[in-house]
Amino acid sequence: MSEKAASQKGSANPPGSQRGSQPGSQRGSQRGSQPGSPARGSTKPSGFPKGTGVDPARDPARQRPELSAAQLVGKRVDLPAEAFKTGKDETRFTARPGYNTQGKAVQMQLNIFQVLDWTDNDIYQYDVEVIPNLKKLNSLVKKVWNTGVVTETLAAVGGKWLFDGSALAWSSKSIPRGETRLTVDLDRVKGRAEHEDIARKAEQKHSIYCMTIRQTTTIRLAYLKNYLQGKITWDTHVLECMNFFDHCLRQFPSEKWVRIKRNFYDPLKGGGALSHDLITNQGIYLAPRLSESVNRRGTGLAINVDRCQTAFWPVDSFDQLCLRILTGLGKSDWENLNERQMERLMKPKAGKDKNGKDTWLPSDAFQAIQKLVKLRFFVVHRGKQNKPKLYTCTGFTFDPKHGEAGSNAYTVEFDKTCDGVTSQVTVYQHYFEHWDIRLRYGKLPLIKTRGGQLFPMELCNAAQHQRYTHKLNPIHTRDMLKMAATRPPVRKTDIMEGVQYLDWANDPYMNAFGVKVDPNMFVTQACLLQNPQVAFGTNSINPGVSGRWDLRGKKFIRTNTVSPEVPLTSWGFIGVGDEASCCKQAELERFSLKFCQVYRGHGGSIGKPPYCAVLPWSIGDTGKICEAAWTTIRDHHGKVNPQLIFFVLPTKNALVYERIKRNMDCRFNIVSQCVQASNVKKCQDQYISNVAMKVNSKLGGVTCQVNHPDPKMAARPPFWTRPTMMIGVDVSHAAPGSEQPSMAALTMSMDKHATKFAASCQTNGWRRETVGPETMHFLLTRLAKHWGQINQCAPVHIYYLRDGVSEGQFEDVLKTEVNEMRRIFREIGFGTPMFTVIIATKRHHVRFFPKPNDKTTGDRNGNPVPGILVERDVTHPQHFDFYLCSHVAIQGTARPVHYQVIHDDAGVQPNDLTKMIYQQCYQYCRSTTPVSLHPAVYYAHLASNRARSHEGIPASRHELGEGKTGFPVGKPSEEVYNKEHGMMSTPLIAMSNTVSKPDMVKFINTTMWYI
Repeated sequence: MSEKAASQKGSANPPGSQRGSQPGSQRGSQRGSQPGSPARGSTKPSGFPKGTGVDPARDPARQRPELSAAQLVGKRVDLPAEAFKTGKDETRFTARPGYNTQGKAVQMQLNIFQVLDWTDNDIYQYDVEVIPNLKKLNSLVKKVWNTGVVTETLAAVGGKWLFDGSALAWSSKSIPRGETRLTVDLDRVKGRAEHEDIARKAEQKHSIYCMTIRQTTTIRLAYLKNYLQGKITWDTHVLECMNFFDHCLRQFPSEKWVRIKRNFYDPLKGGGALSHDLITNQGIYLAPRLSESVNRRGTGLAINVDRCQTAFWPVDSFDQLCLRILTGLGKSDWENLNERQMERLMKPKAGKDKNGKDTWLPSDAFQAIQKLVKLRFFVVHRGKQNKPKLYTCTGFTFDPKHGEAGSNAYTVEFDKTCDGVTSQVTVYQHYFEHWDIRLRYGKLPLIKTRGGQLFPMELCNAAQHQRYTHKLNPIHTRDMLKMAATRPPVRKTDIMEGVQYLDWANDPYMNAFGVKVDPNMFVTQACLLQNPQVAFGTNSINPGVSGRWDLRGKKFIRTNTVSPEVPLTSWGFIGVGDEASCCKQAELERFSLKFCQVYRGHGGSIGKPPYCAVLPWSIGDTGKICEAAWTTIRDHHGKVNPQLIFFVLPTKNALVYERIKRNMDCRFNIVSQCVQASNVKKCQDQYISNVAMKVNSKLGGVTCQVNHPDPKMAARPPFWTRPTMMIGVDVSHAAPGSEQPSMAALTMSMDKHATKFAASCQTNGWRRETVGPETMHFLLTRLAKHWGQINQCAPVHIYYLRDGVSEGQFEDVLKTEVNEMRRIFREIGFGTPMFTVIIATKRHHVRFFPKPNDKTTGDRNGNPVPGILVERDVTHPQHFDFYLCSHVAIQGTARPVHYQVIHDDAGVQPNDLTKMIYQQCYQYCRSTTPVSLHPAVYYAHLASNRARSHEGIPASRHELGEGKTGFPVGKPSEEVYNKEHGMMSTPLIAMSNTVSKPDMVKFINTTMWYI
C-alpha cells in the first residue's frame, strides 16, 4: 500500500497485492558491489548535456564519489598503492632500500599459498549487456546469462567462460566477429510468478530480452609478469590481469557458497549465537595478492586464505526480531518483554513538533527497531509456485494522525474494490476477509516496502544470510571475540580445512586457464629482532622473548613531579550512586589508602590524602554529580582547585562514562580516572598498579623507557642523533547508518625518548578518512609550538605514522596531509624538516605460524614470540614494507602489523627503522608488555575514540527514554544525530574555560589526558 496515499487520504491498494515496483517508482533492488572492473567501452552520446554527478537534494559533504576501476577491483584484491594513482605526475612511493641484516634468522609459516604457474595465453574480455534493463538490475542479467540459449551458444564457441554477475565476461576463446546477440524469453508468468494475483499482472509484463556479448579487449598475462619483475610500471593492462585472476579464483567457490565481499560461507554449515538476537557463521577469507617471491624465481602471485567470522540476522519473523532487539538493549524493564507488552511500547508518545505544537512522536521502542530497515524478507501466508518473492523493508508505518493508537493493522485503511463496489477497510479486515487470517499482533507497526506495500510483522520472515551491518554492542562483541579468538593450532587447522574445500586442483575454471596453486602454507625466511632493556626509575629489566614483566619493586622512570602543581594535594575518590549499587564509604577509603601506598611505592608524589565520599543519584544527573564532586573536593582542600578526581562507577555504562569525561575535560579542565566498583571492593595490588600507570601518565609522568644500549651514553636518545619528532594520526568513524561525524586525532612525542605523547582532536566531516587542511591546522599548530618550547629547537626529522588508510588513500595522505603539515611548520618557523611517512595497519588477514614445537619462535600457545619480522614473500616486490609482530598475544592468534614506508626524505635504513619501531613498542605507558602497534598511532586511536565524549550534544539526545536512575540506555546513533547538517561538521567542545587557571588548561591540553 502506498504510504503517501495512506497518509493523505487514508486509502491505498490492498497491502501485499502488488507485484514489485510500479513503473516510475524507485527500483526494488540495488546493484551489488561486485562489478569492480576496468571501465567499459564508451557508448554513443545521448544528445543531452552531461550531468554534474551530484544529487541536489543531498548534502554534497556526504555524497560518496564515484569509484574508479582500481578502487572497485581493490575491494576484492590486495592491490599495491600505485594502482590507485590517477595521473602521471603522482608521487612515486619509496622503493625498498634493502633488507634487515640484524637479528636471528628463523623460519615462519604464513597463511599464504603460492601460485606456481599460469598460462601466458591471451584472455578475451567481453562486455555483457541486457536490453531492456532500465533499472540496471544484476539479478536480471544473471537470469538471462544462465538460460539455456546463452549457455548453449557459448558452449558452441568453446573454451571456459567466467562471468562477474554484472557486466563483464572472460574466455580463452574469441567470438566470431567479436560480438553476438541473443534473444531470450524468460517466460515471466511461469518462471517468476509466486501467486495468482501476481501472475495475472505478470501476463502484461515484458519477458523477451536481448543480450549482447561484445569483445572489448585482449588480456595478456605477460604484462603482469613484467610488472612483478619490475620491467614496467602499473597501468590498466596490469589491472585487467589482476581483475581476471581474481574472478578466475572465486568463480568456482561462488557457485557453491554464499559470497560476501572476500568471504565465502557454506550455507549448510550452522553457526553460533551472539547474545540472543544475532547469529554468526564461520567462513573462508580468500584474496589474491602480489608477492615478493618473484625476486627469488617465484611467480610473484599468491593467495591469502584465512578463517573469518561474520554476524548475521537470524531467520525469524519480524515481530520476533523486534522482540530480540528490545530485550537485548539492556533496559532492565525490557528484559522479559512479551508480544503484548511490545505492542504497548510501540504506541506513540506525546510531544511537541518543530513549531512547538502538541503532536504524537515515535516511541523509543519504535526508534530502536529501525535497525531492521533494509532487511530483505518474504511473506509466509501465501501459496507459492516457485521461490518466494523477496521484499526489502524500507521502514515502519507511523503517522501522527492515528493518535495514541499508532499506525497499525487496526488503524491503517485503504480502498478495496470488490464486485465493482469500493469501500474502505483496515489492514486487519483485509487479511481476515481475503486470507482468512486473524492477526495476533495487529497493534504492531506495519512493514513498508520499496514498492509501496504494507505487511504485518508476524507474516514476514527475514531471508537467510543477511549480514548484520550495524555496530555490535558490548555483549555482541564479547561473544564474537570468544568465537573468533582461537589459538594458532586451531586457526591453522581451519585454514587448511578451507583450502581443502576450495579444492584448487579440481577447480574447473583454474584448470581451464592453467592456474596452479600450491596447497601448502608458504614457509618464509623471517628474522627475530633483539628485544631492548626496559629502564625504570631505579633499575632495568630484560624481558627476553617472553615479552612480559611486572611492576613489583619498580619505580616509574618519571612521576607526577613534572606537573605544574605537585605533589598531589587536592584530589579525591567519589563513589557514584548509593552504597548498595556502588560501594560503601569504608570500601572507598580502603581503596584510596591502598592506592596511595602503591603509587608512592612506584615513586608517585602525594602531599595530602584524598577526600572520599559516596554521592547518591538523588543529587541529580551525571553532570550534577561531577559538579558536586569538584566542589566538595575543592572545599575540603581549602578552596584549592582539584588536580585529579577518581570516579567509582557501579557498571560499565558508556553514557555515564562519556558524560563524566566531558565534564572533567571540557568543563573543569582536570584529568580524571574512572574505576569499577567491583575492582574497588577487591582492592588488589596488581589492579592498583595498572591504574597507577594511567594516573601517572595523565599527571605528566612516564612509566618506563628504552635507554641507549651504551651505558656511557644513557642520557642520549637511543633511536636518533638529531632533533626528531614523532607524529601519529588516526581517524575513527561511526557505525554504518549513523550521522555521527568522523573524529581525527593527532598525537605528538614531547620528549627526546618519545615516551610522552600529547594529543589533539577534532571532527573531520562525515566518513572522511583524509584529514582536511583546516582540521590539520587545528590539530598540529598548538602541539608543534609546545614541542618547540619544551625542546628549545625545531625538529630536523619527523616520523609521521598514519593509521587506518588503505592503499587507495596513500596519495591523499601525501598530497593533503603531509603538504599541509609542511606548510604549517614553515609558518611557525620550523623550516623544512625531513619527513618519513609510514602507514601502519592491522586490517589484513596475514598470520604467522611458528613451526610445531619450535620454542625459539613460538610461545606455549603457538603464537610467534615478540620481535618476528617478515620482509619477504608476503610483501610487495619493490615497495618498502614489512610485517612485524611486536607483542604477546593474550588470546587468539597474533595479528602482525603491516608497516609501509610511502615517503622518506631521510633515507632511513631497514635496520634502524625496524629496530626503532619494535623497541618503542616497549614504551607504551599503561602496559607491562610490548604492544602490537607503534605507540604513536595506538595513542591516536585512543584519543580519537575518547574525543566522542567532547561532542556538543545534550546528554538527553543520547539516552533512550528515562531508564533506571543512573543507568541510562543509549539510543541508536542514527537517532541521535541530525541528518540535516551542513558542509562542515560541528567542532568539539574545547578543553578550556574561564574558571580554571591558564597553567591547568595548558597542562591538560598537553598531557596524556586520553589514556
